[in-house]
Amino acid sequence: MDNFDFIAYHKQIRRMVKPHLVDFERSSSAEAAMTSLLGRVEDDLEQRLTHEDRCRVACRAGCGSCCRVNVAVLRPEAVNIADYLRKTRSMSALRELKQRMKALCVAISGLDDDERIAVRKNCVFLDEAGSCSIYPVRPLLCRSITSTSAADCRDALAMHVFGESKPVMMNLMQKNLMNVAFQGLASAMEDHGLDAHGQELTAAVLAVLVEREASKELC
Repeated sequence: MDNFDFIAYHKQIRRMVKPHLVDFERSSSAEAAMTSLLGRVEDDLEQRLTHEDRCRVACRAGCGSCCRVNVAVLRPEAVNIADYLRKTRSMSALRELKQRMKALCVAISGLDDDERIAVRKNCVFLDEAGSCSIYPVRPLLCRSITSTSAADCRDALAMHVFGESKPVMMNLMQKNLMNVAFQGLASAMEDHGLDAHGQELTAAVLAVLVEREASKELC
């Protein structure tokens, strides 16, 4: 990681994504923007991680210990996730999901990071097996989080509620790469005069789903 130029990488991501944001509210444009971005960062990460790095990561499907924290997304991410849900869920399943999203939004509205952890509310996109149901399009900041020990994650979250802390070892290359990609996307949005503030994941995706539904009714 010492010889990786994150400043240059930010510029590359910004330049790469910018053309796709001209009309990203359209489903195809948002998908193109995020497919390009996510493909690039995952490929770059694959090239940077060693076999030893991968073996150290304890994150697996079914381990949702960290999926009860605040996660910020940018609008293109929210649009991409919402459109993925509309493509992969039945109408009845999507209605049920939106009801759970609304309930979670009420439960966590206005909570800071510490309070969000304390209420112990899992991400609405975790399925019954504890796996991420939006894994192919999951947010960049979700991708930034790794751990070398699932037990340490559980212990750290439990101790956090009581004001205590426990360090969790993670892959810093992955964390920094995804964070810089997030910043690069935000900068590209600013270049187009778009709102580049992060929004809470559940509320942001729900807003897009509601907008899509309203637009469909008007047609």
